[in-house]
Amino acid sequence: MPILLLTIVLLMLQRRLLARRGYVSVSGKGGERRPFDIGLWKWLLLGYSVLVALLTVILPLAILILASLSKAWGRGLSLDNLTLANFHSIFFEQLTVRAAILNTVLYSGATALVCVGMGICVAYATQRRITPFPTFVQFMALAPVAVPGLILAIDLYAAYAGPPFSLYGMGVLIVIAFTTRFLPISVAASSAGVRALNPELEEAVRILGGGRLTVLTQVVAPLLKTTLVGAFILVFVICTKELSTAVFLTGPESRVVSVLTLDLSEQGNYETLAAMGVVLVVIVTIVVGIGMRLAGRDFMLRRS
Repeated sequence: MPILLLTIVLLMLQRRLLARRGYVSVSGKGGERRPFDIGLWKWLLLGYSVLVALLTVILPLAILILASLSKAWGRGLSLDNLTLANFHSIFFEQLTVRAAILNTVLYSGATALVCVGMGICVAYATQRRITPFPTFVQFMALAPVAVPGLILAIDLYAAYAGPPFSLYGMGVLIVIAFTTRFLPISVAASSAGVRALNPELEEAVRILGGGRLTVLTQVVAPLLKTTLVGAFILVFVICTKELSTAVFLTGPESRVVSVLTLDLSEQGNYETLAAMGVVLVVIVTIVVGIGMRLAGRDFMLRRS
């Protein structure tokens, strides 16, 4: 409850601050990267960036790959300890692992699509004050960010596990849980993009006879392509590693990688875990690469 009250206060403060200033762009393009010279400081910052990348990304990823290629991780690095059997095992022998990877990609993709669609609708309706009580609607869309994942999972279990829904252990319930938990990400990103759009563009379409749906699909959504792609990628990536919500709602047929990782870690099967991690990293990298291809390499930095 205190976290929820704090969220209400912060949302009210945000609306008050944003109401004082307007950021309107005719083209819909928000901020993007612009280089500027900082002198010799660039070498210090470069060294710091390389150090952070080495300790947080490169070194852990190298260890993950090495573990996935090892017959026994405890034996260390040697040619006779290298093997591809771990990848062969998760794709062709351990059906539960393959199913978990497929479930993770499917549920994450479905959640990202739903969040992007709902996010742009909620953002447009609240920012343009189409819906009654727009502040309350926006708060309800953003409030789940203040609810711990496990608490949210318990609430959804109580609501949907029994009759008449009986969704416990089904993929639909996982998508509902993920959507509820991560919809605030899409709403916040889409709201920033809608605020950056010039309302005159929408009014011109309305004058020519277009309805709200036409404005949303033919004007707003195309101009916010970069924002929507960024929201999709962000939600997808977060869903692939979500554990607190999924661990309470998945069943034998709907387990995802995060839950299966927890189960396998208790068995000490670290080589299989590493192979799963490498596959998931490859999938996420491909999705991010597609996003960069569609919306440019700065798609996570722009508002629209």
